[in-house]
Amino acid sequence: MVAKQIEIVSQSAVHAVAFVDESQVVAGYDNGDIRRWKIEDGQQLGQTMKGDGAVYSIAVSRDGRWIVSGDQGSKAIVRNALTNEKVRHTQYGRGVYAVDISSDCTKVVAASWGETGNVRLFGISSGTQLLPTVSHTYVCCVKFSPDGSRFATVSCYSGVRVYSTHDGKVLFNSGTQGSTNSSTPLAWSSDGQQLFVASKGNITSFSISDSSSSEWPIHENQSSASIASNAIFIAYSAGSSVLLLDCMSQRQMKKGDYGHAIPLIEGVKNLAPKNKQYPPLMTISLL
Repeated sequence: MVAKQIEIVSQSAVHAVAFVDESQVVAGYDNGDIRRWKIEDGQQLGQTMKGDGAVYSIAVSRDGRWIVSGDQGSKAIVRNALTNEKVRHTQYGRGVYAVDISSDCTKVVAASWGETGNVRLFGISSGTQLLPTVSHTYVCCVKFSPDGSRFATVSCYSGVRVYSTHDGKVLFNSGTQGSTNSSTPLAWSSDGQQLFVASKGNITSFSISDSSSSEWPIHENQSSASIASNAIFIAYSAGSSVLLLDCMSQRQMKKGDYGHAIPLIEGVKNLAPKNKQYPPLMTISLL
């Protein structure tokens, strides 16, 4: 089985993409637009939303009620996904490059492009900050653990950290290892004990319990990488290609293996939104 690829032509460069459900995606653009698209035919759904400047990050809650965006105007904005109306925003000191929503749809973590006081956890309904502000230099991605008890941050220069959502305690710190400037470089294992971090040419797997790590050199393409995972397989995108990897054996799947792999990775969707062609393209690969 071959990955199905869908291309949607845009009027502005695409910085962020998130799935609303199996039939829709929402994308954030360089011109500040936030648009929802029907995957089947590439038609826009509803009115265009607007960020404060370029929209760098997008997340959609699992229950489909909330859309959170981070933008150049230093705002993390919460919207009602049913009406597209803005509910509230949290102001940061610099552009917000990373947002995520917890699996129970009650919490948001967002990080700005700064050196100190740049990571915040807040209630999605109330907007109340739930922890003291966290500092992690130049964060490019944040991701809640599957059970929502922790969240991970990855920096362009200062590696990977894992924090408790209960008290903000640092539970894991990789130092500088795992530093990356990839667009969507983080994925958790289903048990929350491993973190996979994508960078140019490899994936690093971190064991949270014993702080060990291993690297998978998997791609000659030195383009910025993106990953998605269901903890059994990882979809890895670099440039125009999408590879499928076995998490346990660290082996690249061959085409003949896809018949076995695909039934196990329903819902794993890897996005390659930063195509440099003109006109800008959003490429969605469905595995």
